Amino acid sequence: MRLPKRWLIGCLCIAALVFTGCGSQSGQEETTEARAIPVEVAEVTQGTVSVYDTVTGSITPAVEVAVVPKLGGLVQGIMVSVGEEVQKGQLLVQLDTKEIEAQVRQAEAAVEAAKTAYANAEAKIPTALQIAQANYEAAKSAYDRMEYLYQEGGISEQQWESAKTQLEVAAAQLADAQNAHLQLETLKAQIKQAEAAYETARTQLDNAYITAPVAGIVTAVHIDLGQMAGPTTPVVTIAQLNPVYAEFNLTESKIGKLAVGDKVQVLVSAAGDAPWEGTVVEVPPSADPYTRGYKVKVEIPNDEGLLKGGMTAQINLALDSVTDALVVPVDSIVTKDNRPSIYILAGDRVRQCPVEIVLQNDQVAAITGEIKAGDQLVVAGQHLLQDGSVVKVVTGEGN
Repeated sequence: MRLPKRWLIGCLCIAALVFTGCGSQSGQEETTEARAIPVEVAEVTQGTVSVYDTVTGSITPAVEVAVVPKLGGLVQGIMVSVGEEVQKGQLLVQLDTKEIEAQVRQAEAAVEAAKTAYANAEAKIPTALQIAQANYEAAKSAYDRMEYLYQEGGISEQQWESAKTQLEVAAAQLADAQNAHLQLETLKAQIKQAEAAYETARTQLDNAYITAPVAGIVTAVHIDLGQMAGPTTPVVTIAQLNPVYAEFNLTESKIGKLAVGDKVQVLVSAAGDAPWEGTVVEVPPSADPYTRGYKVKVEIPNDEGLLKGGMTAQINLALDSVTDALVVPVDSIVTKDNRPSIYILAGDRVRQCPVEIVLQNDQVAAITGEIKAGDQLVVAGQHLLQDGSVVKVVTGEGN
């Protein structure tokens, strides 16, 4: 059946209108989708922001001793090697002792000779005193008799003078015998002198055996067999490496940031990536007059012995800190109209929020503004945005 021409034209117009309307709505959705800017977001957090300055120093042993001989001599034996653990008093190096042993024997003989001389003199004192006393009494009796006879004219003056002289000699001998203890004191002093020489020789012999003054690790052996050791050059170095110290020179603007007892994280790249926790044990009250710096000492436990003297150490010194702050990544902050701003997600659009930066470091910033913890913050794509931009949230994997 043929349809009336007027009715067919009407149907086509209606169909055209319907298709035209559907095409307009679909195109609008496609346009909105096309202008949505892809962004990545993260939550605004609440926490602490600190500003650090990296200070470089070095690891030093708790104790380091350069062992120097007390006398010179030919090295006859080396009993330790580098890296060996030693105890206090352990033999390290032995010098040649032939000449010193001869000196010891000679000094020992001198002591014995002095003691013998003293004993002999001491034994003679009683007998000598008795003889001197008897001689004096006999001479005194003879003199008294001669003096009486001389007064009576029974003997000549010459005979009387002879008796007088004999008495004087006997008196002098008696005095010497009575003062024999003074000679003993002289002999006793000679014994002490000989004993002192012997002790000196013994000490020299002991010094030929060079021992460890402290317990620790041998970090260096400075001499070889057959070389001459002297009292000015170390032969062995010993260090105590548990704990160790990290020493840092700080300027006057930073010295106030540390106090004795503070805990700090010390990085020693040569001993691994993990930081070492140390305790500040020394903060000098005044600067070094030459460097004008303050040498701070941090004690670090070193139970495994991984830290060695001379290793480079670093600490991150907190110069400033803000707690309980709104924290955002530094890269999320953009400058709009000469003011720092961030973008907060609001549905499928973003809201520009001017902020004030309280404190920032290389990674994060503490800010204030019309935001709160938990807000969705644009952290990638923010430089393409403006207030009210339509966005599409994507992950950071290129989707």
